Amino acid sequence: MDIDERRRVVATYLRRCVIYSDASIERKRARGEGETELARWQAFREFTAYSAGEIESGVLDSWLTDEEGEGPPPPSIGSGSFSLDLSSMTYHDRREWLAALLMPRPVVLVATVSATGVQNISPMSSVNVVSNSPPLLTMSLSVDIEGRPRDTLENLRNGGIGSQCTIFVLNADHDSALAVDATARPLPPDESEWDLLPDTAPKLTGALAAIHCELAELHPLPAGAKGSLAILQVSSIDVPDGLQSDTVPQTLFQIGFDSVGPAPNPTDWRFGLSNH
Repeated sequence: MDIDERRRVVATYLRRCVIYSDASIERKRARGEGETELARWQAFREFTAYSAGEIESGVLDSWLTDEEGEGPPPPSIGSGSFSLDLSSMTYHDRREWLAALLMPRPVVLVATVSATGVQNISPMSSVNVVSNSPPLLTMSLSVDIEGRPRDTLENLRNGGIGSQCTIFVLNADHDSALAVDATARPLPPDESEWDLLPDTAPKLTGALAAIHCELAELHPLPAGAKGSLAILQVSSIDVPDGLQSDTVPQTLFQIGFDSVGPAPNPTDWRFGLSNH
């Protein structure tokens, strides 16, 4: 059996497992089974679908041979390298190259309040630590696909220096993935994304931590970019009882632009986003 045939057989098996999983999830949901059982099946389904894609792409061909070994060395910059002109690329091609090289990144949910009191919450993957003393974070905030500034940016801009936001750090579990997918849906400014979540309490159910921040500075991005860089000063962090910095559970990551999951192991489960 050649490598193409092996790839086809394994991928066909995995795709049939995905179809079976979809049917099982629907049956269990119809029977009213608990969310814990549904989450386990959904995680299995996403992992299997991701594995099928890996097999079909050929990146795991070395796993389908009878030979053992470490495989070919990874590519490196040298005489065979080439240069990519990002200015001549389409938006999507440029995005895919940068994502492939610089992701995964932790994905969080950021809660703000508008000038009229509407509570907004939105997924972000651009939060970074830039200073420990004082504790400062940065967050890049842009516009949506229709060119409208995102509610998080508008709320911080309208609130001015000192306006508050809360960054929810998420566990790498199915409930967190569902929360990200739900809140990524664009809503009018007078509607709250909290209403899309199963729990609308002030603290997000299942969050690993809540980082409370105040806006220190807000800067337009250079070179004609349609966004701003927010510098946030951390005032406090809420964490579960008994949690220590050296035992923090695995957080949720954005993998490329269309899925979330644990990282960086590519064989872990993935959840495909419908609202990206």
